[in-house]
Amino acid sequence: MTTHTPQSTSRLLDSDSPVHYHVAGQGPALLLLHGSGPGVSAWDNFGWLFDEFADRFTLIAVDQPGFGASYRPEMSRDYAAVSLAAVRRVLEAEGVTRVHVLGNSLGGMVGLRLALDHPELVDKIVMLGPGGLGFPVFGPQPAEGIVRLIEFTQEPTRDRFETWLRSMVSDPSTLTPAFIERRWTAATETQAFEFTRDFYAGALQAMKTTTISPLLVRAAELDKPVLMVAGRDDRATPLESALVPLRTLRQIELHVFSNAGHWVMLDQPRAFLTVVAEFLARD
Repeated sequence: MTTHTPQSTSRLLDSDSPVHYHVAGQGPALLLLHGSGPGVSAWDNFGWLFDEFADRFTLIAVDQPGFGASYRPEMSRDYAAVSLAAVRRVLEAEGVTRVHVLGNSLGGMVGLRLALDHPELVDKIVMLGPGGLGFPVFGPQPAEGIVRLIEFTQEPTRDRFETWLRSMVSDPSTLTPAFIERRWTAATETQAFEFTRDFYAGALQAMKTTTISPLLVRAAELDKPVLMVAGRDDRATPLESALVPLRTLRQIELHVFSNAGHWVMLDQPRAFLTVVAEFLARD
């Protein structure tokens, strides 16, 4: 088995708005879109998948604008549209005309938007705790994980950072010291932190002023197979957030993992791989 590294898979679209991504493997294209937490990048979310899936998919993991080694966009624009433009540049550079999408949190939202705006590009979609599609029915908005994240952006201490990290998983022992240190270093890099702070300030304002997500309004337009993956103990996009898209999307199924939080792939990595591989392999 080939061992993939961040360096061996790294590519950069160098321009006034550079976009960094990772690519490797063979077979149908699988676009990997990360979430929006402090210190996140494409490799941080999905690098471990390369050794698992590169024998059956061409994996393309994009650092969305503002994250990883990609450019920092202005926050005055619709972020999903900005990210989609970057993703489409990557797909065009790689000669990809059809793609499955696996998106975590923010990445699930952007992946769904890609399928709605450009249905000719997308085959199947896997969404892990996607944002912008539902809302907590039984709990407060924003949910605990988002509150902890915003607290960190307002006062970026190590204690607040680790409190937020623990709210992302069901089992805190999955957060190894190496993982925590790597994310802390990336999260507190000046430009990365400033972007995360501004991103969530805008998101919090939108939560206060928007009664229903524009993405949810359009969800019924989508006629693509969708797998929604949820952690029963998710404290960022709680399980009940899946109820509305479960009734709205035409071809959706929901898989709920017990003993898993928002980061299902950390809490239940082997089971997650099995469920995703089976869904994508179906005719």
